[in-house]
Amino acid sequence: MLATGKRALRLLEQWAIAAEQYWHSAGDGSMGCYGPGYKHWGVQSNWIYAGVMATLASQAGKSRKKRYLDRALSSLRFALATHVSSGRPGNDGTCWGNTWISMLGIERAMHGLDGIRDEIPTSDQEALRRVLTSEADWLLRHASRGRWEGVAAGLWHSSGCNNPESNIWSGCLLWRVAGLYPDEPEAAAWKERAHQFLINGVSVAADAENHAIVAGLPVSRRHVGANFFPCYALDHHGYMNVGYMAICMSNAAMLHFDLRRANMEAPESLYHHQGDLWQVLRRMIFDDGRLARIGGDSRVRYAYCQEYLLVSLLFAADCLKDPHALGLAETQLSLIEHEAEGGGGLFYSPRLASLRRRNPHYYTRLEADRACALAMLVNYLPLVRSPSKPTLSFGESVAGGWEQATHGAVIHRSRQRFSSFAWRAHGLAQALCLPGGESSMAEWSFNLSPVVRMLGDDGSDPFAHRRLESFHISSFEGGFVTCGAVREGVNVHIDEGACCTDQALTWIAFAALPDGMTCLCLQYVAAADDRLVYLAELKDMHLVVPNDIFNLSRRTLYWPAGQTVLTSPPECDEVRAYNGSWLNIDNKLAVIALHGADRILVDRSAQRRAGRYQSLFTEEICLQVRRELAQCRPGEVLSDVGFAVLSGITADKTPGVRGGALSFSEDALRGLWVDAADGSRYELIANFSAEPRTLLFRGESLTLEKSAARLSGPFEVD
Repeated sequence: MLATGKRALRLLEQWAIAAEQYWHSAGDGSMGCYGPGYKHWGVQSNWIYAGVMATLASQAGKSRKKRYLDRALSSLRFALATHVSSGRPGNDGTCWGNTWISMLGIERAMHGLDGIRDEIPTSDQEALRRVLTSEADWLLRHASRGRWEGVAAGLWHSSGCNNPESNIWSGCLLWRVAGLYPDEPEAAAWKERAHQFLINGVSVAADAENHAIVAGLPVSRRHVGANFFPCYALDHHGYMNVGYMAICMSNAAMLHFDLRRANMEAPESLYHHQGDLWQVLRRMIFDDGRLARIGGDSRVRYAYCQEYLLVSLLFAADCLKDPHALGLAETQLSLIEHEAEGGGGLFYSPRLASLRRRNPHYYTRLEADRACALAMLVNYLPLVRSPSKPTLSFGESVAGGWEQATHGAVIHRSRQRFSSFAWRAHGLAQALCLPGGESSMAEWSFNLSPVVRMLGDDGSDPFAHRRLESFHISSFEGGFVTCGAVREGVNVHIDEGACCTDQALTWIAFAALPDGMTCLCLQYVAAADDRLVYLAELKDMHLVVPNDIFNLSRRTLYWPAGQTVLTSPPECDEVRAYNGSWLNIDNKLAVIALHGADRILVDRSAQRRAGRYQSLFTEEICLQVRRELAQCRPGEVLSDVGFAVLSGITADKTPGVRGGALSFSEDALRGLWVDAADGSRYELIANFSAEPRTLLFRGESLTLEKSAARLSGPFEVD
C-alpha cells in the first residue's frame, strides 16, 4: 500500500499550489487563513488546511518543507488567535469556539499537527493548550446543542437531540486533551465526560439494559438515549442518512490512529458499537468504494461524507479486520484521482465550477475536506495492521438483505443487483435498482419515485411540501416488497396571500424480485377529490441516471428502433421520446413500461442538477413529463403507471422480457406480472386505498391491508 500513500501525497502537493488562490494573509503576515474563515465550516476548513499543510511539511524534503511549514503555522496561529479564549475577531468580525461543533475542525487537524509538534514554537504551543483546554472545559461544564444541555441523544431528528456524530467528536476531543495535558486539574473529569459522550455516540435502545462493563461501568449507567435504530438506521438531518453513519465511524478512526501513533491509551468506549455499525454500513457501499446513499443526500454529490469514508475504511481494516476495506479505499482513491484530472490541482473544479463561482465559503470547505481525507490516508495507512486476504469478493460478502421497518428502509443485494427503498429518504420515497459495481449510475433525489409539484412550490426544499402518510415493508429470501403513500402539495403558499395543502396523493409499490435482477414498480398519483388543484410539474417513473465525469459524460441508449449516444452537457434543455416499451442504458440497466405508456421519455438539462447544489448532469427517464401549469379536476388521476427495472441485463436480452398489467374490478387495486430472469413468473398486487381490499386471486380470497402490496410467485411461465 506504499504506492497508495504516494498517490495521495502527489494529489496533496498539487492541491497545495492551487489552494494558494484561497489564502488570505492577516496582520503582519505571521498568520493567515485558508478560505473566508467564517464561523463553523469556514473555521473548520482553516483548521483542516493547517493539518494538511503540516502533513506535507512532515513528508517533504528541505526545499519545500519551509513553505508548507510556514502555511501550517500561519493558519494555526490565525485559528488560535481568533478563538473566544483569545479575543481577536475573525474574518466575519466575531470569534469562534465553545459550541457543539467548534471542536470538529480541531479533531480533523490534529493528525497533521502531531507530525510537526516539535517544530511549533513555544508561544504557539501555549496558545494551542489554551484553546484545547477551553474547549474541553466547555464540554465538561457548559456543553449544549440547540435546546439540549449536556450529553443528549435521541432517535429521531425531530427530537432535536439526534447527536451521534457530535457526541463522538466531543468525546474524542475530551480524551485527546486529557492525554496531552495530564497535569491539568480537570484531566480525570475530562476522561469520564469523554466516556459519557462516546457511549452515547453509536447508541441503541438496548444500551439502557446493557450491563456489560465498559471503562469501569455498565453501559446502562452512562446511557442517555438511542441515536440509532436497532438495525443501525440513522435518522440524521431528518432522513435515512448513510453519510453520517460514515462520519460517526470516521471520528472514532481519527482518535484511534492518533493515539496509536502517540503510543497513548485509547478509551474503551471509543469502540462502542462501531463494529455493529460497520456491518450495516458496508452493505451501503458500492464495489468501487462510493457510498450507496439509499436515503439520499441533502448536499453535494460524492463529497463531504464520502471523503471521510476513506478514514473509516482504514479503521475497518485495522480495528475491525475487514478484508475488503483496504481494497475499497484503493478504489475510492482512484475516483478522487479521476475527478482531479483537469482541475488545475483543485479536486472539484470541473464538476463544481458553478459552486466555486457562487459560494467560495462552501466550495473551499469541500476542497479542504477532500484534502483532509487524503492527508489522513498518508498519515494513517502506515499504521494499519492489514487484515487477512478476502476469500469472497466484496459483492459476495454483502449479498442478502437488511431492513429497518420502523424507519422505512430496506436493501437487498445480489451478484447483479443493488436494490433498496427508503420511505424516509431526503424528500421522501426513493428507490435504487442498479448493478453494485456501477456507482456512476446512482442518483438519489426522487429516484424511481414521482416528482409532483403544485403551484407555489419551486422545488427548492423537497421536504417542505410532502408528508409521509403510511407504508409497509416485507422482506423475504431474495428480495422485498414495500408499499406506501405520500401526500403532495402540503402547506404551499401562493402569491398573494393564498395557502393550499393536501392537494394530491402519491401511491408507490416497489418489489425486488428473488431472481436477483428485476424490480417491479407501480406508481399512482391522484389529485385531491375535494379541492381545486394547480399542477406545476409531474414526472413519473423517474429513473435518474448521472451522465457526468465518472462515466466520461457519455451514455449509450438502446431502444426498439436502434441506439443513440447522449453526451453531457446537451446543447439545450429537451425531452426526447423513444417509441416502444423498453430502454436499455449502457448494456447494463433496462426499464420496461408494463402499464400506462407506449413510449419512454428522457428529460435532459443543459445545466447540472442532482440536488440543491446542482452537482451532476443527469438523464431523467420518465413515462410522463409535464411542466405547463394545469388546473386539475377533483380526483383526477395524474399518473397511473407500472414498469420493471432490470439490473445487469444487456440490450439484446431486454426485448425478450415478457410482462404486463393485471386487471381487477376494484379501482384501488393495481398489479403487474413479469417473467423474471430465473425462469419464473411473479405478480405484484398493490392496494392503493386507505381501506383494506379483498380480491379473488388465483382462485383464493386475498385481503390486502391499506398501503400494502403482495408479491406472489414463483409461478410456472405459460
